Amino acid sequence: MLKNNNGAVITRMAKRSLVSNKRRNGIMILAIALSAFMLFTILTVGGTWMQMQRVQNIRLNGGDFDAFLYGGFTEEQRKTCEQNPNIAQIGTEGFAAWAVSTEYDSTLHSTFIWSDETMWNTIKEPAMNEVKGSYPKKDNEVMTTQEALKDCGFEGLDVGDSFTVTYYDNNGDHTKEFTISGIWDGYGDKKVFYVSKSFFDQSGFTLEDPGRGFLYLKLNARIVTQKTLDALEQSLQLGKKQRFLLTSEVANSVQILLGLLGLIFVICVSAYLLIYNILYLSVSGNVRYYGLLQTIGMTEKQVYRLVQKQMLLIGAVGIAIGLLVGVVTSFGLIPTVVKTLGIRENDIHISFHPVIFLLTLLIAVLTIYVGSRKPAKMATAVTPIEALGYRSKARKRLSRKTGNGSLLWRMAREQMGRDKKKTVIVVAALGICLSFFLCMVTLVQSQGPRTIVSDYMDGDMIISNDTMQMETKDKWKPLIDDSFLKELRQNQGISEVHPIVNAQIVVPWEPDFADYWMREFYDMWMEDDYDQEDYQQHPEKYCSFLVGIDKQEFECLNATLEQPIDEANFLAGNTCILFMDWLELDKEKMIGKPISFYLDGQKDQVFQMTIQGGTADTYYANMLGTTPTMIVSDSFVKGIVENPYMSKVRVKYQEEYDAATERDILHMIDASPYHEDFNHESKLEALEEVKQAQGNMMGIGVGIAFVLAFIGMMNYLNASVGNIQSRQVELSVMESIGMTGKQVRWLLIREGLLYAGASLGVVLTIGLGVTYVLYQSMNYRDVPFVVPILPIAAAALLIALLCAVIPLAAYHSMQRKGSIVERIRGFE
Repeated sequence: MLKNNNGAVITRMAKRSLVSNKRRNGIMILAIALSAFMLFTILTVGGTWMQMQRVQNIRLNGGDFDAFLYGGFTEEQRKTCEQNPNIAQIGTEGFAAWAVSTEYDSTLHSTFIWSDETMWNTIKEPAMNEVKGSYPKKDNEVMTTQEALKDCGFEGLDVGDSFTVTYYDNNGDHTKEFTISGIWDGYGDKKVFYVSKSFFDQSGFTLEDPGRGFLYLKLNARIVTQKTLDALEQSLQLGKKQRFLLTSEVANSVQILLGLLGLIFVICVSAYLLIYNILYLSVSGNVRYYGLLQTIGMTEKQVYRLVQKQMLLIGAVGIAIGLLVGVVTSFGLIPTVVKTLGIRENDIHISFHPVIFLLTLLIAVLTIYVGSRKPAKMATAVTPIEALGYRSKARKRLSRKTGNGSLLWRMAREQMGRDKKKTVIVVAALGICLSFFLCMVTLVQSQGPRTIVSDYMDGDMIISNDTMQMETKDKWKPLIDDSFLKELRQNQGISEVHPIVNAQIVVPWEPDFADYWMREFYDMWMEDDYDQEDYQQHPEKYCSFLVGIDKQEFECLNATLEQPIDEANFLAGNTCILFMDWLELDKEKMIGKPISFYLDGQKDQVFQMTIQGGTADTYYANMLGTTPTMIVSDSFVKGIVENPYMSKVRVKYQEEYDAATERDILHMIDASPYHEDFNHESKLEALEEVKQAQGNMMGIGVGIAFVLAFIGMMNYLNASVGNIQSRQVELSVMESIGMTGKQVRWLLIREGLLYAGASLGVVLTIGLGVTYVLYQSMNYRDVPFVVPILPIAAAALLIALLCAVIPLAAYHSMQRKGSIVERIRGFE
């Protein structure tokens, strides 16, 4: 056959096909528009979600920094940071004093801190909601919060008011009147009085002193390799008392990036499968038409070009519509929602990003091109004679066996196997989208406020006796006693009460572990040198404490140890666990070593235990001494001390986050004559703080998950409708030979359930594995991997229902077109 130069005709035919085949082309345009819209919106909203997560981390950290140097710093170390090209900003803070007492309270928790201009105006600013007044310039001025004022008993004071407080610095105790130069509100530690540089200079502390100087670093890049971080740490030449600490976000930035790339890949594959599936069904169903065109002079190459031009025109219209709707949704609806939920405009920037636009456009164009190549080749491969009787069918089977079981189930299974490629595409598309739903729901749940504020003991409130932080025992008060515990246990909203009992002890010098501990402790925390001779002669000057815990708390603590210890020996008082106090001790010099001690003032009765473990959990750091703090069984403490003091009690409610029970406990504390000496940590209050820090991050994350699930269902919807249309004659013939409409409907339901089952199989195997890998790559909070059962079960039931209902709806639409005979004749 001679080739005709009919390129202009092909272009006109492609354009006319948009008008002549409105229904088919409308479905294809809708599919492409939907994919472009979903891809653009998900990438935009996903970027918003990541930005919200970053805002959450800034708020939880109390500032926008990536690393900080703890333990004091030298001027040389600061200059090293200033010369490092990877560091954008450097903020400085200096610890100046502790608040000791006021006329209202003698157990304060607030501190006096100096921040330099960069730290206050740049690094801390993103974590602030409101600032009234100005930062202090005089040594009698403070910038404060209402929480710090409340801690001192001065709640309600405002800018310009004055108050008097006794504080302790390196020069001793002082009582001074301060004027409030400013008040701020926001996130981070709010029991702080920010002071002037002159106040810090008079405190007797320097920035080089351990625990007094802090250097906060903001890096240039969001993604930082471990090699860069290691090089930065090495350049600082840290001393033994110094610690270079990274925020979780920057420490895991590379693996978070890899996880995000994995999620983006899944999104792109989902969009590809949606477009490809519809193009394949549409073009393959029109093969007969393309074959007949060859009878009027078209060559195979020209038919191929016709299909490509049709797809180009349809794709251009679909992509334009999808991007337009995506832009309106992303930049119109999302900012409105974000602002309505109280997040400031400078926290979340929803703006046009060329990369997202180009990525969406590129993926859609490539998908249309790749998706139309195989169907176009199939159309050109059909000769004009074959096209006259063309039917899309599966590969012929040489033999056929009669199966066992339900006939309808066998027919449903055979139908899935007739066009294996199409079946694989539909199952893969639905499975991938459901897997992404699983992944997003799991990630969102891991970042949920309830997960972030939970601890391994799962307590709802910790009540502490602040008087036991005082240095001398004669100032201790038995705030938490048996009557207090009894009142707690009588509250029907409380399920568990776990007190910690304490006793002051003396650990005498021994050449083995005691001497090793003291050397490490002094190197880490003390400015003076370790005086071994003084410790040997006067061990009572180096006191410490027993921390007695009950059986349930021991079980929780033991589960966190690298090497769990024997429960019976611990409860019997033969072994102990040490609070490590940030010390990095050699396990061979600690585990299995004996430690001796006696009660303060009772030198004649010496006890000995074997050290079996260590913990860094600061829950046991309420009372610290110089020698080791020993965690032991509470029954042992009660056996050697009559009516021991209780430093704190952990309370667990019958229902987690029970506000009514919490109010009862707070009322009970307020009713005490020593209410100002109590302190409490509430999981419910922490939950509210995290919710405020997160804004609408969780809602947007869940929205992304459901959008991807919707893409999967659209994939199945289009495949199912196309499948019913292509089987119109087959289903009509089956009805004509005696198959009832009810049987046809049951057959379609079974087919849908098989698709749903196969897709869920993909989710529970490949999808679960991919979810675990992506989850761990982004799990910088070390939250245990837990599959959210309820959302997944609900999604599975919904998928099964929709997979069964959609084919029925398509069949019902087909029935409305006419009788069986009309349907068979209409197809021809």
